[in-house]
Amino acid sequence: MPKKKKVTTRDIASACGLSQTTVSMVLSGREDIHFKEGTVEKVLETARKMGYRYKKRERKPVSPTTKTILIMCPSLSTEYYTTLVRTITKSAKNKGLYTMTTYTMRDLSTEESLLSMAADSGFFGVIYTYAPQAIAKINTLRKQIPFVLINDYNDQLRVPLIELDSRRSGRMIGDHLLSLGHRNIAYMTTPLDPVELPRVRRLDGLKEAFRAAGLDDSLVEAVALTQEQWDYYLMGNRYYDAGYQLTMQYMKRPHKATAFVGTNDQISFGVMDALQKMGYSIPGDYSVCGFDNALASSFEGISLTTIDHSVEEKGAAAVRLLMDGHDAGSVKEDSRSAMLRLEYEPVLLVRKSTGPVAPTQPPS
Repeated sequence: MPKKKKVTTRDIASACGLSQTTVSMVLSGREDIHFKEGTVEKVLETARKMGYRYKKRERKPVSPTTKTILIMCPSLSTEYYTTLVRTITKSAKNKGLYTMTTYTMRDLSTEESLLSMAADSGFFGVIYTYAPQAIAKINTLRKQIPFVLINDYNDQLRVPLIELDSRRSGRMIGDHLLSLGHRNIAYMTTPLDPVELPRVRRLDGLKEAFRAAGLDDSLVEAVALTQEQWDYYLMGNRYYDAGYQLTMQYMKRPHKATAFVGTNDQISFGVMDALQKMGYSIPGDYSVCGFDNALASSFEGISLTTIDHSVEEKGAAAVRLLMDGHDAGSVKEDSRSAMLRLEYEPVLLVRKSTGPVAPTQPPS
């Protein structure tokens, strides 16, 4: 006796005079789709008469926002942020949590909208990887959702902090260059907006080192892009490009700098390439330093003196602090309890890009 043919959704669709897609949606119980009157009853009755058995498919579990950490990131234009996001994500996964990374481009309205979404959707918590602008909103929302900040200390924010201490990092670079005999430094940076605390405080640290040595801090010259100039570098490796162009322009005018300090390693790479393009040697003619200890800074052809911030350790610590805050519950309105500040010691990594000031400085 021949085996009875298995009834399919195509057979039912043909019998009903409907599309197979419509039949499938009806049989799967889709309640978010509006069907023409009588369609559902017609499909179900036809399926029953034809002996069709609907096998419900197992759906993949959806990640609930209550188990999701929102990572606030300005962009992924430097290795510092990509490493930090990767470490946070890996640590969260090990704790049974998910992550969602958002890029604000340092725009206040974008930042505020994302924070509202996180609070309304019941996210597990928020980790900031940069200096936030929506300070008032964070101080309000911290009463209902945990926050952790990885950045310099801001006395206006009442959230757990994993501190960078950029001023101290700048002081270490300054002390190093002074010990090599350098007395004129050019600090190459993106716009020195007060909101961007690390950029400003690294410069403060450099100047502090000069004052401590009994020198005028004006010997540290800030060579900064304007906001309009910075907005021009929207694509590609914008920090590298900025460092390269800043150096090219700086070297065209009279100057006394014997050493350059980039506000991050990517800018320093641009500085180095510009100097070498013009025929100068590093560190024979000029010394160059950076911040962040990007992977490429350790390459033999670059060998950049820089500051290591223990980025991977900070990413893991941020997840632990967020979980502690989540377990502790929301912050009470009248809470005056101390906010935790965790700091990792910055480490100066001296490589081949710095050396004693040249006996005879190249012509400016």
